[in-house]
Amino acid sequence: MARTISEIKKEITDRFMSDRNIQRKYGFLESATFEETFSKVSIESIMFFCVAACVWTLEVLFDYHKAEITTIIDELKPHSLRWYVSKAKNFMLGKMLVEDTDYYDVAGMTDEQIESLKIIKYAAAVEVSGVVYLKIATTKNDTPAQISSIELDAFTAYIKEVKDAGVVVEVVNEPAEYFRLKMTIYYNPMILDGTGQSFQATFPVRETINAFIANLPFNGEYRNVALVDALQQTEGVVIPELHLAETSLDGKIWEAVEAKTTPHSGYYKVYADNHLDITFIPYETISR
Repeated sequence: MARTISEIKKEITDRFMSDRNIQRKYGFLESATFEETFSKVSIESIMFFCVAACVWTLEVLFDYHKAEITTIIDELKPHSLRWYVSKAKNFMLGKMLVEDTDYYDVAGMTDEQIESLKIIKYAAAVEVSGVVYLKIATTKNDTPAQISSIELDAFTAYIKEVKDAGVVVEVVNEPAEYFRLKMTIYYNPMILDGTGQSFQATFPVRETINAFIANLPFNGEYRNVALVDALQQTEGVVIPELHLAETSLDGKIWEAVEAKTTPHSGYYKVYADNHLDITFIPYETISR
């Protein structure tokens, strides 16, 4: 970024005043400043101003040149997956892009107005066999959810407009993928009863599982061991034994989770209470 003329002139005059040969010839002290020694209309001051102005002009020209080259490079190079995620979240429903660009004119709009039009709250991009799959979701009741078909049409048109030429982008706008499990919980009878209910009328185990699934990062990896770790921190749970975890796209065809998995839609949901098949057994210490 170009310095100001004053900044450039000060650097020149500081060097000038610190030169011992110049101090001796002019007869000023080492501690003297340029402003104290020379008037604004002195030949030295005018000369240094002219030099500073020339240097400033050159630096401004270099700034313009750098910006122009950066723009050219940005227009030529393919964009990263992170760029597609950023563009997805910047989509504004019901607003036109500036002609021949990939951005909006938001002049005169408040931050609240801008955010109200940005309906994509979650996004992730993955590339498989040369195709960029752009997973998206909005927010309903503080949880990820599909956007409507009309909103999807608008978003798809937007992506076609901003994407790189030749890149195939498939928009994934799906409901939460189904999740269910079967497990045994060995519990502390002083904290929980045989149904998993605490004496404060809560269900800590089910709440932990639901919260764990709901709070996974969008398109984040689910791990069986991480769920078990979360349950081990739950009050009243002594031993959580996971027998089976399964996921499903439609709630009909289920696939067992082998250690880890990532949701096709970007997020999971426990749709029904019976999808958490939990057997509660009181924990007893065995003496031998």
